Amino acid sequence: MSRTLDLGRPPRRGRRAAAAAVILLAAGLWWGGRRVPTPLGAAAAALPRRLESALAERLAPGFEARLQALEAECFALRTAAARADLLQTENDALRALTGSETRPQGGWQPARVTARAADGGLVLAAGGLDAGAPVLDELGRLCGVVRSAEADAAQADPPGVGRGAVPVLAGQTAGLLLREGGRLQVTGLPRHSSLAAGTTVTTLDGQWVGRLAGAPEPDGTGLRETAPLTGTGRSGGVVFVPAG
Repeated sequence: MSRTLDLGRPPRRGRRAAAAAVILLAAGLWWGGRRVPTPLGAAAAALPRRLESALAERLAPGFEARLQALEAECFALRTAAARADLLQTENDALRALTGSETRPQGGWQPARVTARAADGGLVLAAGGLDAGAPVLDELGRLCGVVRSAEADAAQADPPGVGRGAVPVLAGQTAGLLLREGGRLQVTGLPRHSSLAAGTTVTTLDGQWVGRLAGAPEPDGTGLRETAPLTGTGRSGGVVFVPAG
């Protein structure tokens, strides 16, 4: 029996050629994205945006949605970076106003704790430190402030006591770090500060101190507010001090 020509069905060779063309065009798009100077890359670069988007959606469903999500995330990161630059400028101005030293330059070095005082003070096997230098625990939280230093040892007050009673920022509101009744607190906050529990508290040079355990309440004078802290530093057998 003789074969008949079925005009309603394209030949298999034609379908294979079309599939090969799609694969080659996709390869051209990929190579074009890598800026490889191939003829297919140049042709892909010349495609109208709408056709390129349609083809990308056809080959990789959800491509446009993922691209838009990445663009939105990039915009959010740029906005956060700009806000961080603004906060850094404000912190620099506040340090200049209060006469506070800037954050120590360079890295950090470990220092062994050789003794502890009843009030939480530390004796460190570290020399060459400046009075007022921060002492951090292994998580990078403030756990002391250097009171005095010798050639091979240093004494540090705990946060909120002696040299450790340092100015801090609760969010963008200035206060003072004090230990009262055995608990670390931020005092001297302005009345009606509207700070919420969980607000981050740092030193003026950006060292982590803790978070507000609750909304600030009026102190005994009724002129200022105070709030206890949570998530504060705890020194182990080794702490970290500025290097160099």
